[in-house]
Parts: sequence; structure tokens; C-alpha cells
Amino acid sequence: MSRIISFVNLAGGVGRTTSAVSMAVAFSEYGKRVLLVDLDPNGGASFSLGLESPRLSATEIFSGRPRALGMIYKTADRIDVIPANLTLEAAALKSAAKKDGEYILQKALENLEYDVIIIDAPATNSYLAKCAVVAATEFILPTRLDILSMRGVFSAVELIEKFKKPEKKNYRILPTMVESRNKSQGLISADLISRYGELIISPGIAKWGGFAEVIGAGKSALSLLKASTGAANYREVTYPLL
Repeated sequence: MSRIISFVNLAGGVGRTTSAVSMAVAFSEYGKRVLLVDLDPNGGASFSLGLESPRLSATEIFSGRPRALGMIYKTADRIDVIPANLTLEAAALKSAAKKDGEYILQKALENLEYDVIIIDAPATNSYLAKCAVVAATEFILPTRLDILSMRGVFSAVELIEKFKKPEKKNYRILPTMVESRNKSQGLISADLISRYGELIISPGIAKWGGFAEVIGAGKSALSLLKASTGAANYREVTYPLL
């Protein structure tokens, strides 16, 4: 049975997609068979891995065609991807009206043979985000250390606890774009620790501009910039999760 990890934050611009892609590749480097599911209709994860405007996508799942395995693409990063495209949102709207519709993704993924399945959820409190939560067994909540990003974390925790047992605490919070000498970030980090303690993935991911260099390259930063600080950070935070 696959481990299914959803990356969730209901605020945008927090490094959620970058973290989902980078940790998926890191799991693969550590020898795991990995599937990345792009559940954001904007398709950021798909684009970053060279899958722009794919013919088949996660739309097949929400259209009732989960056996259309042509929607699974191999990538140069040695992970498989179910990409997203602009048809996903319309298919999701139709699926949302069905009884127990939020379980459709869970059912589609449960028989796929991977060690780890990573879901990049959209940054909205939407039906697709609910599907990403219902399908997952674990959660990573990437967040910048600022007030708006933290509000997205609080909302994500509420969403997770709505569908999962609140006492289980099967989520971890990953600080991103961390600046160790930033006083404001230091205060927010202290608040995070007081609220969530050992659920924080420390030290998180340092602020580093190198990831911007690979946008549009069709491969992850871990492949193109193997020796970079950012790549090392993502490998470091992934290793304890093996």
C-alpha cells in the first residue's frame, strides 16, 4: 500500500509546489518509486517537470475514467506524474455534485503500485483540496514565515482535522524561504514552535534564489542544480521521512 502525502497550504506563494516536486524527486533519489499527482488546475508542478498542456491528465480521474493509465507520464527526474491542465477544474465541479465525490481520488490511487504518492493540492478551500486531504495518509504544510502564510496553515489544519482524526496529528509543517537573521521571521517561528512543537520540520528550507533558474527547464532543481543549497535542504528534510 502506498504512502500518500498531500502538500497543503490554503495560502499561495508559500513554496508548496516547489516543495512537493523537490521532495518527490528526493524520495526517488533515495530509491523510492514515486508518483506525483498535480491537483492544481494551474499545473505548476506539471509545467516544472516538462508537462505543459498534456492531452491526458488528472481530469480523467474526475471524469470517471481512473483506469486511463495514459494519464501517468514518466519524467526525466525518474518520477511518474499525473499532470493537471485547464480541464481539471470543470471536471471537478461535475464530480463534486456526486454522492461521496470527495473520495474519488482516494479510490483512483489505492491500487497504484508506488512506494510514495505525493499530491500537490491547490491553494484554495475547494473540492479539489478536500479530495487531496481525503486521499492522503500524511500531510506536509509548507509555509513562509509571515502572517498570511501562517493563516493558510491554520486553515489547512482545520481542513485536515475535519476529514481526519484530530488527535492523530499526521501532518508536519515545513518552513520555507527561511532567513535566519530576519527578526520578524524569528518571532513567527517562535509562535509556530509554541503552537505545533515537534510537528515543525527543522530547520526548514533556506531562502535561495536558485530555484527560479530552472523554471521552464522541464527538470527539477535537484536534477539541474544537484550541489546547490536548496537541493541539499530538500534532501535533508526528506531523509527522516523514508
